[in-house]
Amino acid sequence: MKTLTIAALAAVVSLGLWAVGRDRTPDVDPIVSSSIPAGAAGHSYTITNSVAKTACLAERGAAISGRSTRFTADPDCDAVWPGLAGARTWTQNGDGTVDVLDARGEALLTVVDGDGLAYEAVEPANAMVTFVAAD
Repeated sequence: MKTLTIAALAAVVSLGLWAVGRDRTPDVDPIVSSSIPAGAAGHSYTITNSVAKTACLAERGAAISGRSTRFTADPDCDAVWPGLAGARTWTQNGDGTVDVLDARGEALLTVVDGDGLAYEAVEPANAMVTFVAAD
């Protein structure tokens, strides 16, 4: 009886030590492979002005709100359309148009879906600017 009691106590102590000493962190692979690019949610565009015969690159990035995303344009985009390098926001208006806004919230261009993966400027009326998806 004494041997059975000691064996039972030893089993309880072993089980308790095993439970306490157990690592509580989940098994996660610590290697980061970068197999999914950080900007995977964004879209790149080649912006062209057919009259000025200029082009530049821009990117629509992470969501800011339900209808707006971040927008950044290369510095040479000012040659495509004045002030375009200062664009900060891409805002869907709900009527099929999109405003490209500067840091003050002023519309630089208003575009609509064009042919295929392109957007065409409709405001100002003299803007012969197109955005073609580069992804």
